[in-house]
Amino acid sequence: MNKTIINIICITLLTNAFGWAQQTPVKYIKNSYYDGVSVTCPENASAKDRIELASKVRPSARQLRWQQYGMLGFICLNLNTYTGAEWGNGNEDLSIFNPKKLDANQWVQTFKSAGIESIILVCKHHDGFCLWPSKYRERTIAQTPYKNGKGDIVREFVDACHKEGIGVCMYYSPWDMQKPYGKEEYNDLMINELKELLSNYGLVDLVWFDGAGIDTKTSGVTMHFDWPRIYNTIRTLQPQALISGAGPDIRWVGNEGGRGRFTEWSVQGIHLPEADFSGFDSQVPLMAANLGHIEQLQGAQQLAWYPARGGLPIRHGWFWHPGQSSRTLSYLVNSYFETVGQNSNLLVNHSPDTLGLIPEKDVHLMTDFGNYLKIMYKNNFADGATATSSSVRDGGYAANYLFDDDLRTCWVAKKDSTTGEITINLYDNHEFNVIELREAITEFGQRIEKFKVDYWTGSEWAKAGEATTIGFRRLLRTADIKTNKIRITILESRKSPSLATLKLYFAPHLVAPPIIKQDAQAKVNISSADAVIRYTIDGTSPVNSESTLVYSEPFEFPEGGLVKAVSVSEDNKSFQQISSSFAGKNPDKWKIKGLFNHKALMDFNAETWTEFSSESAPAIEIQFNGRTKIKGFSYTPKQGEMTGYAHIQHYKILMKDEDGNWQIIKTGAFGNMHNNPIVQNVWFDKTVSTDGFKIEISDGKKNSSRFVAAGLEIW
Repeated sequence: MNKTIINIICITLLTNAFGWAQQTPVKYIKNSYYDGVSVTCPENASAKDRIELASKVRPSARQLRWQQYGMLGFICLNLNTYTGAEWGNGNEDLSIFNPKKLDANQWVQTFKSAGIESIILVCKHHDGFCLWPSKYRERTIAQTPYKNGKGDIVREFVDACHKEGIGVCMYYSPWDMQKPYGKEEYNDLMINELKELLSNYGLVDLVWFDGAGIDTKTSGVTMHFDWPRIYNTIRTLQPQALISGAGPDIRWVGNEGGRGRFTEWSVQGIHLPEADFSGFDSQVPLMAANLGHIEQLQGAQQLAWYPARGGLPIRHGWFWHPGQSSRTLSYLVNSYFETVGQNSNLLVNHSPDTLGLIPEKDVHLMTDFGNYLKIMYKNNFADGATATSSSVRDGGYAANYLFDDDLRTCWVAKKDSTTGEITINLYDNHEFNVIELREAITEFGQRIEKFKVDYWTGSEWAKAGEATTIGFRRLLRTADIKTNKIRITILESRKSPSLATLKLYFAPHLVAPPIIKQDAQAKVNISSADAVIRYTIDGTSPVNSESTLVYSEPFEFPEGGLVKAVSVSEDNKSFQQISSSFAGKNPDKWKIKGLFNHKALMDFNAETWTEFSSESAPAIEIQFNGRTKIKGFSYTPKQGEMTGYAHIQHYKILMKDEDGNWQIIKTGAFGNMHNNPIVQNVWFDKTVSTDGFKIEISDGKKNSSRFVAAGLEIW
């Protein structure tokens, strides 16, 4: 969508909003070109009143631009890249940071290959280290060996984005492990550093405030942020910029696995009657399954357009660490449909390595992802179609407007109707398996609660699929359908339903990636729906490699290591997907201390879990059956409910030397475990030979000693 169209949409939006204001007394909180429309909600408003008020809420010009993107890129590179941590501690030696081959053009081109139009750079993470030479603190890139202290990675990133016509977005962590965090003067530091970022690098598309650590529970420090002053600085210096994360324009979908809600409402209840509310203080229950439901809006002071975004690290962690596995193409495609296809956006993260480059396999993955989407979107099989409807509002809202790809024109049912039916006659018999629908959110907001789609078999109607909310975009996946006629039935809607767009696509079939697991006897199992599986155990690619083996049955791999596998299929060979997984050593003859149930920790089953001993210094101690070579280990956190327990966060790894004495070989921390409890891989600086392994643990708090874990594998 170009900026001219957005301007016209917003003018129409405001005209309609003021027109309704004359019919129904409503107090508007936001009602401007940039800020869209939000309204106050009386404390004891009835469900009928909440429906009426919610139907008046509209997106801002910023939010329209962002929702049109579908996906944004995300780049995580800092000291964590060199330490193996996800959250740093602010005390790292700055001399370790030197990405000698950094190529921001490679970053941008990688995202662009997948059709991404705007990218976020983590300019300052929680540890307080800045990727630009800020004059307001000491711990910046100017104090590192990178380009002899003359580097500015923010500048390199911005220049690369401008070269490719990509939007520039900047992440700034409000939480900071450096002084004066927790004091009023920290607000001054934030303002000064934001002014540097927003004044010296040209147009900024989005400012990202991470919500992590803002609460006292995580950081251990009470900080009173001056959000009105902070937001006003952004709105003044970069009025077009979105404020995301702990901000008023975009909210977190509630997980970091690239998953969205099947039912996703953009209209949310805010518990602050302010134009620019803090996302952290809004009291929106971000993880709630029924978020935005009329019942859930009860008690809100403001109803605002507050759409969701999902986050997806391409690797299993936000920062690069050695030995990490990457997502599969299937995972990316499913995430796309679960977020972009369910009224959210998808934030795709890449992690440059210690040289400053996105790993080659991740570059290839994004290229495949982009090619997949290009093939899917190449043909819209609704082109040339015509439509009729059971109900039409007077004033130019005919069903044929579904095919003009314009948010300003739409079909709308009669005013008092909350259902409707549209029959679409295609130009010819066409085969498709994806149905795209968009509501006319700029004109009528988000209203539809449930719909279904049927197709004509030649003799009768058959069900293609059904879903709940639509909003800006719904991509409904179906079985492969070939027909010349479909029917859309709106089953439930808050107010008279509207639709602006209908498109039909065919998404290519993907060769399913093999699933690699170990059983309780530590044997490696590889499974796939396809007939032939090829694999390697020496780290080489299973495609056209001399080391490739044909899988026939579970096999022993007593010393563990990297297993790679691929399914071979005649269908769509260009999308073969390689699976990679580390197989742990067989623990059968080990002696383990410090757990209530060590079998559950060593059974290669993430569904079982064990509790650690609640002694003053919780630890797991393993005595091997003779001297054993170790390269690293993986820790699988317990999934689901964690009440009364804690994840491992801080760890200290000890090994027995030849004299039987314990020696510390590595210390570190797993960050963000509450929001992102994924498998954590830890590699040692070099292979260690030992007959004893110990991991001492804590969660960073003096009063916690009840720990749980689902798996521990030694490589």
